[in-house]
Amino acid sequence: MRLNIQESGKGPCLVLIHGWAMNNLVWGDWLSDLEKSYRVICVELPGHGDSDYSQRWTMTQLLEAMAAQLPSRCSVLGWSLGGMVALAYSGKYPQRVNRLILLASSAKFVQSNQWRCAQSEETLKAFSRGLLSRPLITIKRFIKLQTQGLASSKRLNDFLSSIVKVSDKGVSEGLFSGLDVLCHGDFRELLKNLTCPMLMVLGEKDQLVPVEVAEQSLHINPNIDTLTIEGAAHVPFLSHRSDVSQALDQFMLPVERTS
Repeated sequence: MRLNIQESGKGPCLVLIHGWAMNNLVWGDWLSDLEKSYRVICVELPGHGDSDYSQRWTMTQLLEAMAAQLPSRCSVLGWSLGGMVALAYSGKYPQRVNRLILLASSAKFVQSNQWRCAQSEETLKAFSRGLLSRPLITIKRFIKLQTQGLASSKRLNDFLSSIVKVSDKGVSEGLFSGLDVLCHGDFRELLKNLTCPMLMVLGEKDQLVPVEVAEQSLHINPNIDTLTIEGAAHVPFLSHRSDVSQALDQFMLPVERTS
């Protein structure tokens, strides 16, 4: 598996991993801000965006591909599904990760008896069914959930919809693989054992990853720095760019190693 990776900027190495059904274009103007201070490496998930990989993939395959293509040491920021990937990567290769940033993300996306601050299993099953019958409509419905409650929701919906690269005629197998991670991924044990510095940034109005996840995550690992951005939803790096940048810069300095 060869991942589509884009690199820009100079400074401490910062890897960005986007969310489900998105691609590297999602970082928008925020990328221009980041590359002034960081060597930014944008990882495109297989089957998303311009990725050449069109088969189903597993988390193990993805993590091994990342290890083969990413620097030996870096900080990793993951948004939504990308946060789960970043967490799994940090757990599998702790010696390679300086710092971990979970942006509107958590260790588990679906509810269970011991984890109520998440989506219902039925919600994810509905998205799976929708991908088979009406993929583009299903993804746009997912986008609306990401911006719900924001004053700028229409503008952000239009932007997110404009970068989606899926046709109604079929959906890449990679989207089903990513949805499978959201449905079944449970990385709480990894979160518990991580020792690298960690930052969790959440949106106050997030309909997909509720703010209560911060308290639940701190029960698992009390060493996580948490921040809730007032008025933000599931895309705080787009709606509250300066707030996220400020939190990131404060968390990232100093970084132990950058190569």
